Amino acid sequence: MTDLAYNDSYVPEEGESGLAKAKRIDRRRMLFWVLPPTLWFFVFMIIPYGMLFYYSLGSVDYVTFVPGFSADNFIKVFTTEPYLSVLLRSAKFGLLTAVFSSIIGYPLAFYLAFHAPDGLKRFVYLLVIVPWWASYLVKAYAWKTILGTGGILNKLLMGAGLIDEPLKIFLYNQFSVTLTLVYIFTPFAVLSIYAQLERIPTSLIDAALNAGATRWEVFRKVVFPLSVPGILAGAVITFSLGFGDFVAPILVGGPSSLMISNIVINLLGVAFDWPMAAAIGLVVITLGLALISVAHYLEHRFQIRL
Repeated sequence: MTDLAYNDSYVPEEGESGLAKAKRIDRRRMLFWVLPPTLWFFVFMIIPYGMLFYYSLGSVDYVTFVPGFSADNFIKVFTTEPYLSVLLRSAKFGLLTAVFSSIIGYPLAFYLAFHAPDGLKRFVYLLVIVPWWASYLVKAYAWKTILGTGGILNKLLMGAGLIDEPLKIFLYNQFSVTLTLVYIFTPFAVLSIYAQLERIPTSLIDAALNAGATRWEVFRKVVFPLSVPGILAGAVITFSLGFGDFVAPILVGGPSSLMISNIVINLLGVAFDWPMAAAIGLVVITLGLALISVAHYLEHRFQIRL
């Protein structure tokens, strides 16, 4: 009776046992659940990446794509300027964004996880999330308004008598781009670290304190090591977002702040060099996969040490 409960309306074929019927229905159910995500992955991942790889091996004759089977575009990424220097600059911006977002986000996440009262915790948590409701352009333009020659910062300095005329050093440079990226993407680091800190049992901390450990020792030997996965996750997210950003260099950066995404946009919309843009895209994707692999390795190493 249990085997036949899979489908009462199904009549087993001659010689087919109830167990064989149950296995047949299980296979159909598995196919029903596996097929949609498999199709989604194939249509939106395999096919686009395959087309990207196909274009990256070709070339352009005037504005016409010429199919080919050459790695010249990949070689140019690492041997021809400005591709390599801009790629390294983008990596530097991504690294600075990840580092400063983690430094700023960790104390806030730590306070939310262990010290903030429930009412205040919800309020501060809301303050972290609220900036996501605003447009990216609005937030970037806000820093342009603050750092510009007619901005708030220059007006404050002039009002205090520290300068006689507006300074131009705050805007259109790598400092302004880094500041904007850190401001916009720090909430990702805060939430990643906070989610990991929330998973640390308070009983573990109490046990360490009862054993005679100081609060600094508890943080250094218990809390911080257990929060490393959250730090790495936030760093990977903020690095990737900072590395691939193209709006901040346009709004608050300058010629010295050009990033790899700006190069790709110019290749697609101005130079019509789709194969080169595709090659750069695949290189960036590969670097992203390598970064995730390194983060996973570091997380595994910390878990072993614990």
